[in-house]
Amino acid sequence: MQTKLMKQTKPTKLTKQRKRIRAWGAVAVVTAVGLTAACSSSKEMKGSPSVPRAGEGIGNNAIPGAPAAPPTPCGKEATAAAWQGPLPGPHDAVPAGGTLDQIRKRGFLVAGIDLNTYLFSYDPHHTNEPQGFDVDIAKAMARAIFGEDGHIQFRMVTLADPKTGEYAQLHSGNIDLAVHTTTITCARMQGPKRMSFSDPYYLTDQTLLMPLGADGKPQAATLESLKGTGKKVCATLNSTAVDTIKLKAGDDAAYQAPYALDCLALLQEDQVDAVFTDDALLRGMEAQDPHVHRTTAPAVQTQPYGIVTNYDPAKANDLTPFVNTALANLIADPGPNGWDSLFANDLGKPVAPHPKAPDQYPLK
Repeated sequence: MQTKLMKQTKPTKLTKQRKRIRAWGAVAVVTAVGLTAACSSSKEMKGSPSVPRAGEGIGNNAIPGAPAAPPTPCGKEATAAAWQGPLPGPHDAVPAGGTLDQIRKRGFLVAGIDLNTYLFSYDPHHTNEPQGFDVDIAKAMARAIFGEDGHIQFRMVTLADPKTGEYAQLHSGNIDLAVHTTTITCARMQGPKRMSFSDPYYLTDQTLLMPLGADGKPQAATLESLKGTGKKVCATLNSTAVDTIKLKAGDDAAYQAPYALDCLALLQEDQVDAVFTDDALLRGMEAQDPHVHRTTAPAVQTQPYGIVTNYDPAKANDLTPFVNTALANLIADPGPNGWDSLFANDLGKPVAPHPKAPDQYPLK
């Protein structure tokens, strides 16, 4: 396996008020500026890997190009595309000239990921081998196409960037799909820059993260309780989490950071008082810093993560239904490569109920 990785590491500067030692370093905020991982038997794609622009956001809810008009409510039917009949094996016929045909001829699937989401997509040992739940979901899609491991290449995507974000890279053909803790919303499936989504591969909730209380236990604060207190709550740039903070805690409470892990660094430096984002991301922050924890307040909203594929009204896209059916097979697989096993191995906790499409997706 050949791997190429260009990255830039931004170490956290801890304040004197909080002298902490952490197993994962002082939360080194990895800003990966390019990633390619392809099997040596596969041809490299032409051109260099995409280079995310510094200062742009990751994490969920930050995709540009959502329609300006209020999105139309959407439900299960919005992600219901499925392959008709059994999935084709690696030597079975697929539509000539289609997306699957192009991927097969290339020799590998190109998946957009990021390296900044602990437990989901990261490089903990700096060995140029990304790992995590998102990475393994992407590998499972490649395995479904080629019938064996190794036929995959990873490229960085940055959700808030108009050039290196998911829509831009999918629409240009720079990636085939993205697995990037991306919340399925009606706004993202509508409008001039719409994208296609699979059914959910993971369900999470938006919650609040704060330092442990003086008694060493999680605090009970809610977003509403922080309103008018002068406290700052950090969320990823351009995310719907920012909108929720403003709605429930007030405009002055919202503090936007380029990257999800930047929020943890800012919390450690006493520059913000809390972090509000998806529960999945907050679990990773807790794993890196034992002094912080999600509050005991109820979750605000369920966030369904989906695999993102390109939408082009002028072309038939056979990848979207293939991915959706491959994902359904993965979730039903009780074996070592099934969803349950990946969940347990990557997230290190008891397996949760299998994700299902909700009756109503979040609007935006």
